[in-house]
Amino acid sequence: MTDRHHRRHLANLRALRAFEAVGHHRSFTAAASELAVSQGAVSHQIKQLEERLGRRLLERNSRGVSLTAEGSLLLDACARAFDDVANVLSLVGQETETKVLRIRTGPFFAMEVLVPRMAGFLEQNPGIQLHLSNLEARSGAVEREDAQIKYCVHPPAGDYAVEVLRERLVPVCSPALLASVKQASDLLFSRSVARLHYRNADDWKNWLTHNNLQETQTNANLFFDDQHTLLAAARSGHGIGFSHRAFVEADIARGTLCVLSEETFQPEESYKFLCPKESMEANPALARFRDWLLREIETVR
Repeated sequence: MTDRHHRRHLANLRALRAFEAVGHHRSFTAAASELAVSQGAVSHQIKQLEERLGRRLLERNSRGVSLTAEGSLLLDACARAFDDVANVLSLVGQETETKVLRIRTGPFFAMEVLVPRMAGFLEQNPGIQLHLSNLEARSGAVEREDAQIKYCVHPPAGDYAVEVLRERLVPVCSPALLASVKQASDLLFSRSVARLHYRNADDWKNWLTHNNLQETQTNANLFFDDQHTLLAAARSGHGIGFSHRAFVEADIARGTLCVLSEETFQPEESYKFLCPKESMEANPALARFRDWLLREIETVR
Protein backbone atom coordinates (compact mmCIF):
# COMPACT_ATOMS: atom_id res chain seq x y z
CA MET A 1 0.00 0.00 0.00
CA THR A 2 1.19 3.51 -0.81
CA ASP A 3 2.51 5.48 2.14
CA ARG A 4 0.21 8.52 2.11
CA HIS A 5 2.21 10.27 4.84
CA HIS A 6 4.63 11.73 2.27
CA ARG A 7 1.77 13.42 0.43
CA ARG A 8 1.41 15.89 3.26
CA HIS A 9 4.65 17.46 2.09
CA LEU A 10 3.56 17.96 -1.52
CA ALA A 11 3.82 21.51 -2.85
CA ASN A 12 0.68 23.13 -4.22
CA LEU A 13 -0.22 22.03 -7.72
CA ARG A 14 -0.06 25.52 -9.20
CA ALA A 15 3.58 25.81 -8.20
CA LEU A 16 4.37 22.37 -9.62
CA ARG A 17 2.50 23.19 -12.82
CA ALA A 18 4.42 26.45 -13.19
CA PHE A 19 7.74 24.66 -12.57
CA GLU A 20 6.94 21.94 -15.11
CA ALA A 21 6.07 24.55 -17.76
CA VAL A 22 9.28 26.56 -17.15
CA GLY A 23 11.35 23.37 -17.11
CA HIS A 24 9.80 22.18 -20.38
CA HIS A 25 10.22 25.47 -22.26
CA ARG A 26 13.39 26.65 -20.47
CA SER A 27 11.66 30.02 -20.47
CA PHE A 28 9.52 31.97 -18.01
CA THR A 29 7.93 33.88 -20.88
CA ALA A 30 6.88 30.74 -22.77
CA ALA A 31 5.63 29.12 -19.55
CA ALA A 32 3.49 32.15 -18.75
CA SER A 33 2.05 32.04 -22.27
CA GLU A 34 1.20 28.34 -21.93
CA LEU A 35 -0.48 28.84 -18.56
CA ALA A 36 -2.19 32.08 -19.66
CA VAL A 37 -0.84 33.96 -16.63
CA SER A 38 1.69 36.74 -16.12
CA GLN A 39 5.42 36.07 -16.04
CA GLY A 40 5.48 37.54 -12.54
CA ALA A 41 2.93 34.98 -11.36
CA VAL A 42 5.11 32.14 -12.69
CA SER A 43 8.23 33.57 -11.00
CA HIS A 44 6.34 33.88 -7.72
CA GLN A 45 5.20 30.24 -7.84
CA ILE A 46 8.74 29.03 -8.58
CA LYS A 47 10.16 31.11 -5.74
CA GLN A 48 7.63 29.65 -3.28
CA LEU A 49 8.39 26.12 -4.46
CA GLU A 50 12.15 26.55 -4.07
CA GLU A 51 11.71 28.10 -0.63
CA ARG A 52 9.46 25.24 0.46
CA LEU A 53 11.95 22.62 -0.71
CA GLY A 54 15.03 24.51 0.41
CA ARG A 55 16.68 23.73 -2.92
CA ARG A 56 17.32 25.65 -6.10
CA LEU A 57 15.53 24.00 -9.00
CA LEU A 58 16.38 26.46 -11.77
CA GLU A 59 19.43 28.46 -12.69
CA ARG A 60 18.75 31.83 -14.30
CA ASN A 61 21.44 33.54 -16.38
CA SER A 62 21.86 35.72 -19.45
CA ARG A 63 21.50 32.69 -21.73
CA GLY A 64 18.16 31.65 -20.30
CA VAL A 65 17.02 29.01 -17.83
CA SER A 66 18.64 25.69 -16.95
CA LEU A 67 17.77 22.93 -14.50
CA THR A 68 19.77 21.96 -11.46
CA ALA A 69 20.20 18.24 -10.71
CA GLU A 70 17.27 18.41 -8.27
CA GLY A 71 15.24 20.31 -10.84
CA SER A 72 15.81 17.63 -13.49
CA LEU A 73 14.55 14.92 -11.14
CA LEU A 74 11.45 16.90 -10.24
CA LEU A 75 10.73 17.84 -13.85
CA ASP A 76 10.72 14.19 -14.97
CA ALA A 77 8.35 13.24 -12.16
CA CYS A 78 6.00 16.19 -12.79
CA ALA A 79 5.86 15.60 -16.54
CA ARG A 80 4.92 11.93 -16.10
CA ALA A 81 2.38 12.66 -13.39
CA PHE A 82 0.65 15.50 -15.27
CA ASP A 83 0.47 13.42 -18.46
CA ASP A 84 -1.10 10.52 -16.55
CA VAL A 85 -3.63 12.77 -14.84
CA ALA A 86 -4.51 14.55 -18.10
CA ASN A 87 -5.10 11.25 -19.92
CA VAL A 88 -7.35 9.90 -17.17
CA LEU A 89 -9.31 13.15 -16.89
CA SER A 90 -9.81 13.10 -20.64
CA LEU A 91 -11.41 9.66 -20.39
CA VAL A 92 -13.40 10.24 -17.21
CA GLY A 93 -14.60 13.67 -18.21
CA GLN A 94 -15.99 12.78 -21.62
CA GLU A 95 -19.38 14.37 -22.08
CA THR A 96 -22.35 12.47 -23.44
CA GLU A 97 -22.70 15.10 -26.17
CA THR A 98 -19.89 15.66 -28.63
CA LYS A 99 -17.92 18.87 -28.12
CA VAL A 100 -17.50 20.76 -31.39
CA LEU A 101 -14.22 22.65 -31.73
CA ARG A 102 -14.03 25.12 -34.63
CA ILE A 103 -10.56 26.05 -35.86
CA ARG A 104 -9.94 28.48 -38.70
CA THR A 105 -6.67 28.37 -40.58
CA GLY A 106 -5.31 28.73 -44.09
CA PRO A 107 -5.46 25.76 -46.47
CA PHE A 108 -1.68 25.36 -46.61
CA PHE A 109 -1.19 24.99 -42.85
CA ALA A 110 -4.26 22.76 -42.63
CA MET A 111 -3.00 20.40 -45.34
CA GLU A 112 0.67 20.37 -44.35
CA VAL A 113 0.34 20.24 -40.55
CA LEU A 114 -3.17 19.52 -39.28
CA VAL A 115 -4.71 17.00 -41.69
CA PRO A 116 -1.82 14.46 -41.65
CA ARG A 117 -1.94 14.41 -37.82
CA MET A 118 -5.64 14.91 -37.16
CA ALA A 119 -6.38 11.23 -36.56
CA GLY A 120 -4.04 11.25 -33.57
CA PHE A 121 -5.84 14.18 -31.96
CA LEU A 122 -9.26 12.60 -32.45
CA GLU A 123 -8.05 9.27 -31.07
CA GLN A 124 -6.72 10.97 -27.95
CA ASN A 125 -9.86 13.10 -27.57
CA PRO A 126 -12.88 10.99 -28.60
CA GLY A 127 -15.31 13.50 -27.12
CA ILE A 128 -14.24 16.29 -29.49
CA GLN A 129 -15.45 16.89 -33.03
CA LEU A 130 -13.02 19.03 -34.98
CA HIS A 131 -14.26 21.48 -37.62
CA LEU A 132 -11.59 23.09 -39.83
CA SER A 133 -12.38 26.10 -41.98
CA ASN A 134 -10.47 28.64 -44.05
CA LEU A 135 -13.45 30.96 -44.47
CA GLU A 136 -13.42 34.38 -42.85
CA ALA A 137 -16.03 34.75 -40.13
CA ARG A 138 -17.31 37.93 -41.74
CA SER A 139 -18.32 35.96 -44.84
CA GLY A 140 -21.38 34.73 -42.96
CA ALA A 141 -20.88 31.22 -44.30
CA VAL A 142 -19.57 29.74 -41.04
CA GLU A 143 -20.13 30.07 -37.32
CA ARG A 144 -17.50 32.02 -35.45
CA GLU A 145 -14.41 29.94 -34.75
CA ASP A 146 -13.19 29.00 -31.29
CA ALA A 147 -9.62 29.72 -32.37
CA GLN A 148 -7.59 30.48 -35.45
CA ILE A 149 -4.08 29.74 -36.63
CA LYS A 150 -2.96 32.86 -38.43
CA TYR A 151 0.17 33.78 -40.36
CA CYS A 152 0.94 37.27 -39.11
CA VAL A 153 3.45 39.57 -37.44
CA HIS A 154 1.39 40.96 -34.59
CA PRO A 155 -1.63 39.19 -33.03
CA PRO A 156 -4.82 41.20 -32.50
CA ALA A 157 -4.69 43.30 -29.35
CA GLY A 158 -6.28 41.60 -26.35
CA ASP A 159 -6.25 38.07 -27.79
CA TYR A 160 -4.56 35.07 -26.23
CA ALA A 161 -1.68 34.29 -28.59
CA VAL A 162 1.11 31.75 -28.73
CA GLU A 163 3.60 31.31 -31.55
CA VAL A 164 3.20 27.89 -33.16
CA LEU A 165 5.77 27.93 -35.95
CA ARG A 166 8.33 30.39 -37.28
CA GLU A 167 9.43 29.08 -40.65
CA ARG A 168 12.98 28.56 -41.87
CA LEU A 169 12.72 29.39 -45.56
CA VAL A 170 14.92 28.01 -48.34
CA PRO A 171 14.78 28.65 -52.12
CA VAL A 172 13.36 25.75 -54.14
CA CYS A 173 12.81 24.92 -57.82
CA SER A 174 12.20 21.94 -60.09
CA PRO A 175 15.04 19.46 -60.79
CA ALA A 176 14.70 20.20 -64.52
CA LEU A 177 15.28 23.91 -63.95
CA LEU A 178 18.32 23.22 -61.77
CA ALA A 179 19.72 20.81 -64.39
CA SER A 180 19.63 23.59 -66.98
CA VAL A 181 22.55 25.43 -65.33
CA LYS A 182 26.01 24.53 -64.10
CA GLN A 183 25.48 25.77 -60.54
CA ALA A 184 22.58 26.92 -58.39
CA SER A 185 23.80 30.51 -58.16
CA ASP A 186 23.31 30.85 -61.91
CA LEU A 187 19.59 30.38 -61.33
CA LEU A 188 19.32 32.54 -58.25
CA PHE A 189 20.68 35.57 -60.06
CA SER A 190 19.40 34.91 -63.57
CA ARG A 191 17.24 37.66 -65.06
CA SER A 192 15.39 35.09 -67.19
CA VAL A 193 14.19 32.93 -64.28
CA ALA A 194 10.95 34.05 -62.64
CA ARG A 195 10.80 34.72 -58.93
CA LEU A 196 7.78 33.22 -57.20
CA HIS A 197 6.44 35.30 -54.31
CA TYR A 198 3.99 34.55 -51.50
CA ARG A 199 1.83 37.68 -51.17
CA ASN A 200 4.70 40.15 -51.63
CA ALA A 201 8.39 40.37 -52.51
CA ASP A 202 9.62 40.50 -48.89
CA ASP A 203 10.88 36.90 -48.73
CA TRP A 204 13.22 37.39 -51.67
CA LYS A 205 14.51 40.74 -50.40
CA ASN A 206 15.02 39.43 -46.86
CA TRP A 207 16.76 36.23 -47.98
CA LEU A 208 19.23 38.17 -50.11
CA THR A 209 19.88 40.66 -47.31
CA HIS A 210 20.21 37.91 -44.68
CA ASN A 211 22.84 36.15 -46.77
CA ASN A 212 24.68 39.37 -47.72
CA LEU A 213 23.91 38.88 -51.40
CA GLN A 214 23.55 41.61 -53.98
CA GLU A 215 20.01 42.38 -55.11
CA THR A 216 19.48 41.73 -58.82
CA GLN A 217 16.55 42.39 -61.10
CA THR A 218 14.49 39.73 -62.83
CA ASN A 219 12.32 39.97 -65.89
CA ALA A 220 9.41 38.08 -64.30
CA ASN A 221 7.74 38.09 -60.89
CA LEU A 222 4.77 35.86 -60.06
CA PHE A 223 2.73 36.48 -56.92
CA PHE A 224 0.52 33.94 -55.13
CA ASP A 225 -1.96 34.16 -52.26
CA ASP A 226 -1.64 30.42 -51.55
CA GLN A 227 1.58 28.53 -50.86
CA HIS A 228 0.26 25.33 -52.45
CA THR A 229 -0.08 27.16 -55.77
CA LEU A 230 3.40 28.65 -55.41
CA LEU A 231 4.95 25.23 -54.85
CA ALA A 232 2.96 23.79 -57.76
CA ALA A 233 4.43 26.50 -59.98
CA ALA A 234 7.93 25.66 -58.70
CA ARG A 235 7.42 21.94 -59.40
CA SER A 236 6.34 22.79 -62.94
CA GLY A 237 9.56 24.67 -63.58
CA HIS A 238 8.06 28.16 -63.66
CA GLY A 239 10.62 29.72 -61.34
CA ILE A 240 12.16 29.81 -57.86
CA GLY A 241 10.14 30.24 -54.66
CA PHE A 242 10.62 29.86 -50.92
CA SER A 243 9.27 27.25 -48.54
CA HIS A 244 9.82 26.08 -44.99
CA ARG A 245 12.48 23.38 -45.24
CA ALA A 246 10.43 20.68 -43.49
CA PHE A 247 7.43 21.26 -45.77
CA VAL A 248 9.33 20.18 -48.90
CA GLU A 249 11.00 17.04 -47.54
CA ALA A 250 8.48 14.79 -49.34
CA ASP A 251 9.00 16.68 -52.61
CA ILE A 252 12.76 16.31 -52.29
CA ALA A 253 12.40 12.57 -51.63
CA ARG A 254 10.12 12.20 -54.69
CA GLY A 255 12.44 14.24 -56.87
CA THR A 256 9.84 16.93 -57.64
CA LEU A 257 11.69 19.83 -55.97
CA CYS A 258 15.29 20.75 -55.25
CA VAL A 259 16.73 23.06 -52.61
CA LEU A 260 19.02 25.63 -54.23
CA SER A 261 20.67 26.73 -51.00
CA GLU A 262 20.56 25.48 -47.43
CA GLU A 263 21.07 29.05 -46.20
CA THR A 264 17.80 29.73 -44.38
CA PHE A 265 16.16 32.82 -43.00
CA GLN A 266 13.17 33.37 -40.76
CA PRO A 267 10.52 35.84 -41.94
CA GLU A 268 9.00 38.37 -39.59
CA GLU A 269 5.63 36.63 -39.87
CA SER A 270 4.92 33.38 -38.06
CA TYR A 271 2.01 31.02 -37.49
CA LYS A 272 0.21 31.95 -34.28
CA PHE A 273 -2.56 30.25 -32.32
CA LEU A 274 -5.13 32.94 -31.45
CA CYS A 275 -8.34 33.01 -29.45
CA PRO A 276 -10.15 35.23 -26.95
CA LYS A 277 -8.47 35.02 -23.54
CA GLU A 278 -11.71 34.02 -21.85
CA SER A 279 -12.10 31.08 -24.25
CA MET A 280 -8.79 29.56 -23.18
CA GLU A 281 -9.88 29.62 -19.56
CA ALA A 282 -13.45 28.41 -20.16
CA ASN A 283 -12.91 25.76 -22.85
CA PRO A 284 -10.80 22.72 -21.81
CA ALA A 285 -11.11 21.25 -25.31
CA LEU A 286 -9.43 24.33 -26.74
CA ALA A 287 -6.54 24.01 -24.29
CA ARG A 288 -6.13 20.34 -25.23
CA PHE A 289 -6.00 21.22 -28.93
CA ARG A 290 -3.40 23.93 -28.30
CA ASP A 291 -1.20 21.57 -26.24
CA TRP A 292 -1.51 18.83 -28.86
CA LEU A 293 -0.63 21.25 -31.66
CA LEU A 294 2.47 22.52 -29.88
CA ARG A 295 3.69 18.95 -29.38
CA GLU A 296 3.02 17.94 -32.98
CA ILE A 297 4.62 21.02 -34.48
CA GLU A 298 8.00 19.92 -33.12
CA THR A 299 8.15 17.42 -36.01
CA VAL A 300 8.11 20.18 -38.64
CA ARG A 301 10.32 22.85 -37.06
